[in-house]
Amino acid sequence: MRLMDYAEVIRSKNASPFITTLDIFFSDGEKYQTVRDSEAITPQAIAELYKIPLEDVLGIWFVDECLGIKISFLKPVPSDDPTCADLYGAQQSSPLFELKIDQKKRV
Repeated sequence: MRLMDYAEVIRSKNASPFITTLDIFFSDGEKYQTVRDSEAITPQAIAELYKIPLEDVLGIWFVDECLGIKISFLKPVPSDDPTCADLYGAQQSSPLFELKIDQKKRV
């Protein structure tokens, strides 16, 4: 299944002119745990999806209390650059929609 099949909200925004942040929220704990435990959301996976260097992935935080995941990475082009196609960073979540989630078998 895909991330969009599990998540209630997948959104992106600028955390600064130089950083994009992605938020993923789930409507129930089981869906959240399935995605968290799948190990599909890693710095390597984000770097590949967004075609950025691994060192530009600043962090991935799994926040169990709110059934959410936050991902931050350096923008390839700052928001104030004339070549920036997404000034507010609001269109950067779409690569996550199709991310494949493999369910891990629980013992």
